[in-house]
Amino acid sequence: MKNIVIRWSVFFICLFVVYFVANAKVHAIAQANLQSAMVVNLPQYTKQELIDDVKARMTYLLTRTKGVKFLIHKVKRGENLWGIAKKHGYSVHTVIGCNPQMKTYNVSTNEKLLMPSIGGNLHPVSATDTWESIAEKYNIEESVLKETNFGITDLTNAPYVFIPGRKPAVDLMNESMQEKYALRDLFRSPLAGRLSSTFGTRRHPVTGKVSKHGGIDIAVKTGTLVGAAADGIVTVASTNVGHYGTAVFIDHQNGYITHYGHLSKILVRVGQKVKAGQIIAKSGSTGRSTGPHLHFTVKKNGVSLDPLKFLC
Repeated sequence: MKNIVIRWSVFFICLFVVYFVANAKVHAIAQANLQSAMVVNLPQYTKQELIDDVKARMTYLLTRTKGVKFLIHKVKRGENLWGIAKKHGYSVHTVIGCNPQMKTYNVSTNEKLLMPSIGGNLHPVSATDTWESIAEKYNIEESVLKETNFGITDLTNAPYVFIPGRKPAVDLMNESMQEKYALRDLFRSPLAGRLSSTFGTRRHPVTGKVSKHGGIDIAVKTGTLVGAAADGIVTVASTNVGHYGTAVFIDHQNGYITHYGHLSKILVRVGQKVKAGQIIAKSGSTGRSTGPHLHFTVKKNGVSLDPLKFLC
Protein backbone atom coordinates (compact mmCIF):
# COMPACT_ATOMS: atom_id res chain seq x y z
CA MET A 1 0.00 0.00 0.00
CA LYS A 2 2.79 2.35 0.94
CA ASN A 3 4.59 1.70 -2.39
CA ILE A 4 1.41 2.44 -4.34
CA VAL A 5 1.03 5.81 -2.62
CA ILE A 6 4.65 6.66 -3.33
CA ARG A 7 4.28 5.73 -7.01
CA TRP A 8 1.15 7.83 -7.43
CA SER A 9 2.79 10.77 -5.68
CA VAL A 10 5.80 10.59 -8.00
CA PHE A 11 3.46 10.31 -10.99
CA PHE A 12 1.46 13.43 -10.06
CA ILE A 13 4.62 15.37 -9.29
CA CYS A 14 6.02 14.51 -12.71
CA LEU A 15 2.67 15.40 -14.29
CA PHE A 16 2.64 18.82 -12.62
CA VAL A 17 6.27 19.47 -13.66
CA VAL A 18 5.48 18.58 -17.26
CA TYR A 19 2.37 20.82 -17.15
CA PHE A 20 4.20 23.83 -15.77
CA VAL A 21 7.14 23.42 -18.16
CA ALA A 22 4.79 23.09 -21.14
CA ASN A 23 2.70 26.05 -19.98
CA ALA A 24 5.77 28.22 -19.54
CA LYS A 25 6.98 27.30 -23.01
CA VAL A 26 3.62 28.10 -24.61
CA HIS A 27 3.52 31.44 -22.77
CA ALA A 28 7.04 32.30 -23.93
CA ILE A 29 6.19 31.46 -27.54
CA ALA A 30 2.97 33.52 -27.38
CA GLN A 31 4.83 36.48 -25.87
CA ALA A 32 7.49 36.31 -28.57
CA ASN A 33 4.83 36.18 -31.29
CA LEU A 34 3.00 39.13 -29.73
CA GLN A 35 6.15 41.25 -29.59
CA SER A 36 6.96 40.30 -33.16
CA ALA A 37 3.48 41.30 -34.29
CA MET A 38 3.82 44.68 -32.56
CA VAL A 39 6.96 45.60 -34.53
CA VAL A 40 5.97 47.60 -37.63
CA ASN A 41 8.64 48.36 -40.18
CA LEU A 42 7.72 51.72 -41.70
CA PRO A 43 8.93 52.44 -45.23
CA GLN A 44 12.09 54.54 -45.22
CA TYR A 45 12.87 57.31 -47.70
CA THR A 46 15.61 59.86 -48.31
CA LYS A 47 14.74 63.55 -48.42
CA GLN A 48 15.38 63.68 -52.17
CA GLU A 49 13.09 60.69 -52.78
CA LEU A 50 10.28 62.50 -50.97
CA ILE A 51 10.90 65.66 -53.01
CA ASP A 52 10.86 63.80 -56.33
CA ASP A 53 8.03 61.32 -55.65
CA VAL A 54 4.66 62.72 -54.52
CA LYS A 55 3.23 59.24 -53.87
CA ALA A 56 6.19 58.30 -51.66
CA ARG A 57 5.75 61.57 -49.76
CA MET A 58 2.07 60.76 -49.15
CA THR A 59 2.90 57.24 -47.93
CA TYR A 60 5.61 58.56 -45.64
CA LEU A 61 3.25 61.07 -44.02
CA LEU A 62 0.20 58.79 -43.79
CA THR A 63 2.21 56.30 -41.74
CA ARG A 64 3.69 58.88 -39.38
CA THR A 65 1.02 61.51 -38.73
CA LYS A 66 -2.41 61.64 -37.13
CA GLY A 67 -5.17 64.24 -37.18
CA VAL A 68 -4.40 64.95 -40.83
CA LYS A 69 -4.98 63.04 -44.06
CA PHE A 70 -3.21 63.39 -47.39
CA LEU A 71 -4.26 62.91 -51.00
CA ILE A 72 -2.78 63.55 -54.42
CA HIS A 73 -4.45 66.19 -56.59
CA LYS A 74 -3.95 65.98 -60.35
CA VAL A 75 -4.09 69.47 -61.82
CA LYS A 76 -6.93 69.97 -64.29
CA ARG A 77 -6.82 72.25 -67.29
CA GLY A 78 -7.40 75.88 -66.28
CA GLU A 79 -6.62 75.35 -62.59
CA ASN A 80 -4.15 77.49 -60.66
CA LEU A 81 -2.63 77.22 -57.19
CA TRP A 82 -4.99 79.74 -55.64
CA GLY A 83 -8.11 77.99 -56.92
CA ILE A 84 -6.81 74.56 -55.85
CA ALA A 85 -5.98 75.84 -52.36
CA LYS A 86 -9.41 77.47 -52.01
CA LYS A 87 -11.18 74.20 -52.88
CA HIS A 88 -9.38 72.54 -50.00
CA GLY A 89 -10.15 75.34 -47.55
CA TYR A 90 -6.73 76.84 -46.95
CA SER A 91 -4.23 79.31 -48.44
CA VAL A 92 -1.75 78.75 -51.24
CA HIS A 93 1.01 78.66 -48.60
CA THR A 94 -0.09 75.14 -47.65
CA VAL A 95 0.11 73.88 -51.24
CA ILE A 96 3.59 75.34 -51.62
CA GLY A 97 4.67 74.18 -48.16
CA CYS A 98 3.67 70.55 -48.81
CA ASN A 99 5.20 70.39 -52.28
CA PRO A 100 8.94 71.10 -52.00
CA GLN A 101 9.43 70.05 -55.61
CA MET A 102 7.79 73.29 -56.80
CA LYS A 103 10.01 76.02 -58.21
CA THR A 104 7.30 78.31 -59.55
CA TYR A 105 3.71 79.36 -58.84
CA ASN A 106 2.67 78.03 -62.24
CA VAL A 107 1.23 74.50 -62.48
CA SER A 108 0.73 72.30 -65.52
CA THR A 109 -2.20 70.11 -66.51
CA ASN A 110 -1.85 66.61 -64.96
CA GLU A 111 0.84 67.78 -62.54
CA LYS A 112 0.51 65.99 -59.19
CA LEU A 113 0.35 67.91 -55.92
CA LEU A 114 0.23 66.59 -52.35
CA MET A 115 -2.76 68.04 -50.50
CA PRO A 116 -3.28 67.73 -46.72
CA SER A 117 -6.75 67.80 -45.15
CA ILE A 118 -5.75 70.80 -42.98
CA GLY A 119 -3.49 73.81 -43.43
CA GLY A 120 0.19 73.40 -42.66
CA ASN A 121 3.57 72.69 -44.22
CA LEU A 122 6.46 70.23 -44.31
CA HIS A 123 9.59 71.12 -42.36
CA PRO A 124 12.82 69.66 -43.81
CA VAL A 125 14.65 68.22 -40.82
CA SER A 126 18.33 69.15 -40.46
CA ALA A 127 21.05 67.42 -38.47
CA THR A 128 20.88 70.05 -35.72
CA ASP A 129 17.09 70.06 -35.36
CA THR A 130 15.32 69.04 -32.16
CA TRP A 131 11.59 68.94 -31.40
CA GLU A 132 12.14 72.02 -29.27
CA SER A 133 13.95 74.01 -31.97
CA ILE A 134 11.36 73.13 -34.63
CA ALA A 135 8.48 74.11 -32.30
CA GLU A 136 10.19 77.41 -31.53
CA LYS A 137 10.77 78.21 -35.21
CA TYR A 138 7.07 77.88 -36.03
CA ASN A 139 5.73 79.15 -32.70
CA ILE A 140 3.85 75.94 -31.99
CA GLU A 141 3.58 73.77 -28.88
CA GLU A 142 6.14 70.95 -28.85
CA SER A 143 3.48 68.55 -27.57
CA VAL A 144 1.22 69.34 -30.56
CA LEU A 145 4.13 68.77 -32.93
CA LYS A 146 4.98 65.39 -31.40
CA GLU A 147 1.34 64.28 -31.27
CA THR A 148 0.76 65.19 -34.93
CA ASN A 149 3.94 63.35 -35.95
CA PHE A 150 3.36 60.40 -33.59
CA GLY A 151 5.16 57.93 -35.86
CA ILE A 152 8.44 59.84 -35.72
CA THR A 153 10.41 58.95 -32.61
CA ASP A 154 13.88 59.70 -33.94
CA LEU A 155 14.39 62.93 -35.90
CA THR A 156 17.67 61.66 -37.32
CA ASN A 157 15.66 59.21 -39.46
CA ALA A 158 12.95 61.73 -40.43
CA PRO A 159 13.46 63.75 -43.64
CA TYR A 160 10.31 65.83 -42.93
CA VAL A 161 7.82 66.56 -40.18
CA PHE A 162 4.36 68.07 -40.72
CA ILE A 163 3.72 71.44 -39.05
CA PRO A 164 -0.06 71.92 -38.63
CA GLY A 165 -1.53 75.39 -39.13
CA ARG A 166 1.72 77.16 -40.03
CA LYS A 167 3.12 78.75 -43.20
CA PRO A 168 6.36 77.41 -44.71
CA ALA A 169 9.66 78.96 -43.58
CA VAL A 170 10.96 80.96 -46.53
CA ASP A 171 14.61 80.39 -45.57
CA LEU A 172 14.11 76.61 -45.92
CA MET A 173 12.57 76.75 -49.42
CA ASN A 174 14.54 76.01 -52.57
CA GLU A 175 16.32 79.04 -54.02
CA SER A 176 13.77 79.59 -56.80
CA MET A 177 10.81 79.74 -54.39
CA GLN A 178 12.74 81.95 -51.98
CA GLU A 179 13.11 84.55 -54.72
CA LYS A 180 9.42 84.39 -55.56
CA TYR A 181 8.35 84.63 -51.91
CA ALA A 182 10.49 87.74 -51.54
CA LEU A 183 8.06 89.46 -53.92
CA ARG A 184 5.32 89.15 -51.28
CA ASP A 185 7.05 91.82 -49.23
CA LEU A 186 6.58 94.39 -51.99
CA PHE A 187 2.79 94.65 -52.06
CA ARG A 188 -0.33 94.01 -50.02
CA SER A 189 -3.78 93.24 -51.36
CA PRO A 190 -5.78 96.44 -52.05
CA LEU A 191 -8.94 94.82 -50.65
CA ALA A 192 -10.52 91.50 -49.78
CA GLY A 193 -12.96 89.86 -52.17
CA ARG A 194 -13.60 87.05 -54.61
CA LEU A 195 -11.10 86.57 -57.42
CA SER A 196 -13.33 86.71 -60.48
CA SER A 197 -10.71 86.87 -63.24
CA THR A 198 -7.01 86.04 -63.27
CA PHE A 199 -4.03 87.38 -65.19
CA GLY A 200 -3.40 86.11 -68.73
CA THR A 201 -5.32 85.16 -71.85
CA ARG A 202 -9.10 85.11 -71.53
CA ARG A 203 -12.29 85.77 -73.47
CA HIS A 204 -13.30 89.33 -72.58
CA PRO A 205 -16.67 89.37 -70.78
CA VAL A 206 -17.79 92.52 -72.65
CA THR A 207 -16.30 92.25 -76.16
CA GLY A 208 -16.25 88.46 -76.34
CA LYS A 209 -12.79 88.59 -77.94
CA VAL A 210 -9.83 86.54 -76.74
CA SER A 211 -7.21 88.91 -75.36
CA LYS A 212 -4.64 89.27 -72.62
CA HIS A 213 -5.94 90.37 -69.24
CA GLY A 214 -3.20 92.55 -67.77
CA GLY A 215 -4.24 92.22 -64.13
CA ILE A 216 -6.75 90.53 -61.86
CA ASP A 217 -10.39 91.29 -61.07
CA ILE A 218 -11.64 91.15 -57.50
CA ALA A 219 -15.43 91.04 -57.20
CA VAL A 220 -16.76 93.23 -54.37
CA LYS A 221 -19.77 95.43 -53.64
CA THR A 222 -19.78 98.97 -55.01
CA GLY A 223 -18.30 101.34 -52.45
CA THR A 224 -15.84 98.85 -50.93
CA LEU A 225 -12.77 100.72 -49.68
CA VAL A 226 -9.61 100.30 -51.78
CA GLY A 227 -6.16 100.63 -50.20
CA ALA A 228 -2.79 101.39 -51.76
CA ALA A 229 -0.79 98.21 -52.34
CA ALA A 230 2.46 99.93 -51.25
CA ASP A 231 3.96 103.32 -50.53
CA GLY A 232 4.13 105.62 -53.54
CA ILE A 233 2.99 108.76 -55.35
CA VAL A 234 -0.35 109.10 -57.14
CA THR A 235 0.27 109.77 -60.85
CA VAL A 236 -3.28 109.33 -62.19
CA ALA A 237 -6.58 110.05 -60.45
CA SER A 238 -9.28 110.52 -63.06
CA THR A 239 -12.85 109.61 -63.98
CA ASN A 240 -11.92 109.11 -67.63
CA VAL A 241 -9.13 106.53 -67.96
CA GLY A 242 -10.20 104.56 -71.04
CA HIS A 243 -11.67 101.11 -70.37
CA TYR A 244 -10.77 101.52 -66.67
CA GLY A 245 -13.38 104.26 -66.30
CA THR A 246 -12.56 105.92 -62.99
CA ALA A 247 -9.05 104.91 -61.93
CA VAL A 248 -6.00 105.64 -59.80
CA PHE A 249 -2.38 104.87 -60.73
CA ILE A 250 0.40 104.84 -58.13
CA ASP A 251 4.13 105.04 -58.89
CA HIS A 252 6.05 103.17 -56.18
CA GLN A 253 9.39 104.75 -57.11
CA ASN A 254 11.15 101.40 -57.60
CA GLY A 255 10.15 100.55 -61.17
CA TYR A 256 6.72 99.31 -60.09
CA ILE A 257 3.39 101.00 -60.86
CA THR A 258 -0.05 99.77 -59.76
CA HIS A 259 -3.43 100.46 -61.39
CA TYR A 260 -6.81 100.45 -59.63
CA GLY A 261 -9.68 100.48 -62.13
CA HIS A 262 -13.51 100.66 -62.40
CA LEU A 263 -13.75 102.79 -59.23
CA SER A 264 -16.86 104.62 -58.05
CA LYS A 265 -15.05 107.34 -56.13
CA ILE A 266 -11.49 108.71 -55.89
CA LEU A 267 -10.19 109.79 -52.48
CA VAL A 268 -6.69 111.02 -53.45
CA ARG A 269 -5.18 113.56 -55.85
CA VAL A 270 -2.34 113.49 -58.38
CA GLY A 271 1.03 114.12 -56.73
CA GLN A 272 -0.15 112.95 -53.30
CA LYS A 273 2.14 110.61 -51.36
CA VAL A 274 0.38 107.55 -49.98
CA LYS A 275 1.34 104.79 -47.59
CA ALA A 276 0.68 101.05 -48.00
CA GLY A 277 -2.90 100.32 -46.95
CA GLN A 278 -3.99 103.97 -47.08
CA ILE A 279 -7.51 104.29 -48.48
CA ILE A 280 -7.33 105.79 -51.99
CA ALA A 281 -10.75 105.07 -53.51
CA LYS A 282 -14.02 103.12 -53.47
CA SER A 283 -14.74 100.24 -55.82
CA GLY A 284 -17.38 100.42 -58.51
CA SER A 285 -18.29 99.38 -62.05
CA THR A 286 -17.27 102.32 -64.22
CA GLY A 287 -15.68 101.98 -67.66
CA ARG A 288 -15.88 98.70 -69.58
CA SER A 289 -17.31 96.49 -66.85
CA THR A 290 -20.03 93.88 -66.39
CA GLY A 291 -20.45 94.38 -62.63
CA PRO A 292 -18.90 95.87 -59.50
CA HIS A 293 -15.28 94.83 -58.99
CA LEU A 294 -11.76 96.16 -58.70
CA HIS A 295 -9.30 95.69 -61.54
CA PHE A 296 -5.77 95.57 -60.10
CA THR A 297 -2.64 95.72 -62.25
CA VAL A 298 1.05 95.52 -61.32
CA LYS A 299 3.63 96.77 -63.82
CA LYS A 300 7.40 96.78 -63.63
CA ASN A 301 9.25 98.97 -66.11
CA GLY A 302 6.11 99.07 -68.24
CA VAL A 303 5.55 95.30 -68.34
CA SER A 304 2.41 93.83 -66.75
CA LEU A 305 3.05 91.09 -64.17
CA ASP A 306 0.68 88.64 -62.51
CA PRO A 307 -0.46 90.36 -59.27
CA LEU A 308 -1.06 86.99 -57.61
CA LYS A 309 2.70 86.43 -57.54
CA PHE A 310 2.88 89.30 -55.06
CA LEU A 311 -0.29 88.66 -53.08
CA CYS A 312 -0.23 84.93 -52.29
